[in-house]
Amino acid sequence: MARDEYFEYHYLDPSNEYIDPGSLVLKNSLNLQDAEILQLREHELSANRLLDLLFDPIMVHSMEDVRAIHHYLFQDIYAWAGKYRKVNISKEGNAFMAMQSFEMGEQYLDELIKHFCDETMSKPRLASSLAEILDNLNYMHPFREGNGRTQREVVRVLALEKGYYCEIDIQGNDEIYHLYMDGTVYGDKERLKQLFLRILTEIKR
Repeated sequence: MARDEYFEYHYLDPSNEYIDPGSLVLKNSLNLQDAEILQLREHELSANRLLDLLFDPIMVHSMEDVRAIHHYLFQDIYAWAGKYRKVNISKEGNAFMAMQSFEMGEQYLDELIKHFCDETMSKPRLASSLAEILDNLNYMHPFREGNGRTQREVVRVLALEKGYYCEIDIQGNDEIYHLYMDGTVYGDKERLKQLFLRILTEIKR
């Protein structure tokens, strides 16, 4: 199946908060000046950190834990790992949450996550709640880079706490890729619910 193309992000960063003005790549602790090399190293380092979390996960009970996951994944390469972005982002002309609204967004997501952790849920209800959390977390888009990888780890550990495996395999499965991308890019919670109904697998004890 051919994969649909999705539009690139646009950032308002006139003061070069994140971009090195000389090389036009993200400022990084490895002092890499080539965007392709930086991307390869970033993915390599974050993949190794994700493997660590597979065996020793950071469980999520609030946005503080979401920030901790982002920090763990990207601590090797970005000084701002685990910190909310200080620039605004749009995609295809549609803006993500303005950074000025992060306090409100954090409070709302804390409530969604707390409700999720406190309630006993059937698989359909679990899928709906994960879709709601993922949709709101994606709209907030709290970090300058690495939102998708952080989101996928967050929903993985939330499901794990409820006794389910939840692997969003966007690399090897085209159906999963399109459900995830359509759901997040277009804010389609029904597509996200279908995604979770498709991939949630109860852990046999």
